[in-house]
Amino acid sequence: MIRPIIYLIRKVNDPKDDVLNHTKTLVATKFYGARVTELNGSQEQINVIGKQYDRSWVIRLNCPETADYVAFDGEYDEKKQSPKYIVKQVRHHKSRTTLYVVGTEVKP
Repeated sequence: MIRPIIYLIRKVNDPKDDVLNHTKTLVATKFYGARVTELNGSQEQINVIGKQYDRSWVIRLNCPETADYVAFDGEYDEKKQSPKYIVKQVRHHKSRTTLYVVGTEVKP
């Protein structure tokens, strides 16, 4: 399914002059036209990611991008910066990028 808007969220170093300050801020940018496939079922998640999560997605972008978190339009609050989902794995191909995104891990 092609989602019209998703948010790619990156951790960025604060531009302060203090060299001992290692805090990072989150910067969200809108991305238009991502192909999002939700992985349903535990066996499919285990085959692709290696563990079982409450929700997981494979997101394909037609450009070389990277992100630490992903959020979806309609549920993401920019002021609170939540909910956001962790990018577990990034694979770069010739002209596109595949992101493997997960929610919380399911406890056995």
